[in-house]
Amino acid sequence: MAFTLIGCAALAISLAHPAMPGGCASSQPAPTIDSTRVLRSAAAAQRAFETFRRNRLPTADAAHDRCDVRVGRYCYWRGDGGDDDEPPEAPSITQRRDDLIRTLDTASHLLPGDDWIAGQRVRYRIEAGRTEAALRAAGAQCRAAASWCDALAGYAAQASGQFAAADSVYSQAIAAMQPAERCHWFDISDLLVGALARRFEGLGCSAREAFVRRLFWMGAPLYSVSETDLLTEYLARVTRTRIAGHSAAVDGETWRDDTRAMVLRYGWSRWYTRSMRALGSELEPSYTGHDAGQPYDFLPSAHAFDSVGHATEADWQLDDPRAQTGYAPSYARSIDGLPHQIARFRRGDSTLVVAAWDARRDTTLLGRSLDAALVLSDEGYQRAIARQQGAGAAGTISVSGVVDSGLVSLELLASKDHRAARVRLGAPAREPGRVTVSDLLLHTPTGGGSNDFAAVSGSALGSAAITGIRGLGVYWETYGLRPEGEPVRFTLAVERASGGWLHRAAERLRLVDASSGVRIQWEEVPRQMNGMAARDLRIDLSPLRRGRYRMQLSVTAAGEPPVLAAREIEIR
Repeated sequence: MAFTLIGCAALAISLAHPAMPGGCASSQPAPTIDSTRVLRSAAAAQRAFETFRRNRLPTADAAHDRCDVRVGRYCYWRGDGGDDDEPPEAPSITQRRDDLIRTLDTASHLLPGDDWIAGQRVRYRIEAGRTEAALRAAGAQCRAAASWCDALAGYAAQASGQFAAADSVYSQAIAAMQPAERCHWFDISDLLVGALARRFEGLGCSAREAFVRRLFWMGAPLYSVSETDLLTEYLARVTRTRIAGHSAAVDGETWRDDTRAMVLRYGWSRWYTRSMRALGSELEPSYTGHDAGQPYDFLPSAHAFDSVGHATEADWQLDDPRAQTGYAPSYARSIDGLPHQIARFRRGDSTLVVAAWDARRDTTLLGRSLDAALVLSDEGYQRAIARQQGAGAAGTISVSGVVDSGLVSLELLASKDHRAARVRLGAPAREPGRVTVSDLLLHTPTGGGSNDFAAVSGSALGSAAITGIRGLGVYWETYGLRPEGEPVRFTLAVERASGGWLHRAAERLRLVDASSGVRIQWEEVPRQMNGMAARDLRIDLSPLRRGRYRMQLSVTAAGEPPVLAAREIEIR
């Protein structure tokens, strides 16, 4: 770019340029810097670059004919993940950006404390793929306000996938902010709807920050990668709005509230295309911004937010195209649901979680090198994690941690191919009362009810969808029984999920086909070891028709209320 910021004499005061080509000597007296002129020149260079780039964007068909979401002037649609294939940038644009970066560097030497210049230096280095240089520009080279330099460092770290570093420097940035500014950074009103929006609206600043941290912890895409990257992604978007707020835009649009809302809700576009104008048309071309991958809505429902331990799969709707917000993590361009079985067992003060999965029907994972992880998380802190490298599309994993309640996240990641699958469920607090029971663990029978936990967990079914087999193993543990032993009544029932008391009464009167359910009841004095009574039962489900069923175990000791354990299954 042939752009002269200001005269040679003024440029000579830059410590980075003690002598300039063409006879500019650093021995000349340093003149007074005209800061307004420097800023205007830098802004003009930035506008010139964006105009140059806009006129040379790759062309594509006209803008999409439908909108999943409208935000002011903008039409947003989620797409199908095809935006991964970013075309190579024109060499002329790359060269002009490099020229702009040099111009901004010169301006930074002249006005080292200017926030706008500092932001542009980091932004365009990130665009150029020079993330390490961006980190240096936001770190040792940054002379703007400390909180702003830290925010820029967080933005650069997030862009380079250094999520722990992003969390660390954003924590520093937020700690250095004045209360009003800090409150503004945690205003996520644009991202919320319904019950969550109403609850957030009535909160004060400190309560809002706690709300945001909890919400984004629950929503972090893969705990095995980071528990904070959804939060730092949002903070990076806030940083980006500050950088771009007084700058020329790629699409030529004037920055307004709807532009800010788009960036906060869906992030900034990684690349653009422009539509071809019809011959003779006086209309301006339209511009389409493209995501780096498939955006998902990771925010949980209000139900999960209020009752973490009782969260279900239904509390996350990742694939909602009309979601209020979206995030495309760089490490997982697709994240699918994961067929699974998860069961919890007591081990003293700890909780042992066994998880099995079967993703062999998922073509995005089949045949890929997978890493499996099982994570126990509690109120924003990772309490325990087990990792399994080189896992298959089906397998088992277990982890133990001191977690009374929180979230359990079973995750598969094909890191080389950026494909993932997960399931996230609440881990409720232990039930009060003397006698309690574990979850039910379904497994392939291991040889006649041996009560061998290791064998049972190793043969756990990886899905709640099963065939109507004659021998299904069901394992559970009962806790709190008297050491000397006591009689216990067990009832194991398998009934259609839609069936209530009226349906069960009709079965007893033989008004409906009894093959719609199975019920087994018996009484025994369980054998105990280390304070628990293990039981492995083999049950025949072959008479049952296809459909969804609820398996429920009732355990009743003398003088104690019944304790229950249940699991939804599907017979195919």
